[in-house]
Amino acid sequence: MAIYERSVLLKAPCAEVYSFHEDPRNISKISPPSLHLEEVECRVPASAGEEFRLSVRQFGVQLEWVGVWEETVPDERLVDGARKSPFRHWRHQHLFRPAGEWCLMTDRVSYALPCGMLGRLLDETLMKLIFAIMFSARHKATAAYFECPGGR
Repeated sequence: MAIYERSVLLKAPCAEVYSFHEDPRNISKISPPSLHLEEVECRVPASAGEEFRLSVRQFGVQLEWVGVWEETVPDERLVDGARKSPFRHWRHQHLFRPAGEWCLMTDRVSYALPCGMLGRLLDETLMKLIFAIMFSARHKATAAYFECPGGR
């Protein structure tokens, strides 16, 4: 199992940041241009055990994602797993910690790629770079969203 972790300090209370992240439709507001959200099925607010479905196109490839909220602790932790995804295993923890009037948000992803040895090789060479680029872009866009009063 591999782990990727990255944090960002956001100019908003953790309650607002949590609320934003429990709605999968907001992915389109923070994703890099290579990801096109085509359809979302979800209920808001998030509730442990509930599924959400995403249809996305990334780098021209159509992907169907069926996620499930594993944990929902308002303003502290939001954890999603995947029932259907390109990964053999996926668990994404969104962790929210107060930092004065702001919020320190940490994305912690534990994952495994399919294809055994080839998957491990791709993880060591390509996946870590893809995650670094993707989460850097998402955190930058999330910070911009919370800095702009009209964005909320």
